[in-house]
Amino acid sequence: MKKQPISLEFATNMFGKLKPEIKERLLKVINNPCQNTWDDAHCIILNATGRMQTLWTAIHTVRPDFCRRKPMDSPWPEIPTSEEIVEAIKNVVYVDYNRVQKN
Repeated sequence: MKKQPISLEFATNMFGKLKPEIKERLLKVINNPCQNTWDDAHCIILNATGRMQTLWTAIHTVRPDFCRRKPMDSPWPEIPTSEEIVEAIKNVVYVDYNRVQKN
């Protein structure tokens, strides 16, 4: 397996810390973003201090134009890159709300 580009140590979902199986699915899609790994990982729920998001919706924090729909029995029209996936995870798991400006 490739070197892990992000620490998932403190990542959580609604059940607490991510289980090893969930971390493994995330690492697989990071290391090999393809139809199979993305289809398996897009629905993983990540926690941003009480704000649950799936990996798919987290991608929109990096690429607002990323596909928002997928026909049920069709392949994904696009797959995010490893870099986009890592950045999306960082955006929803490691948000520093002390640095976010309030409007």
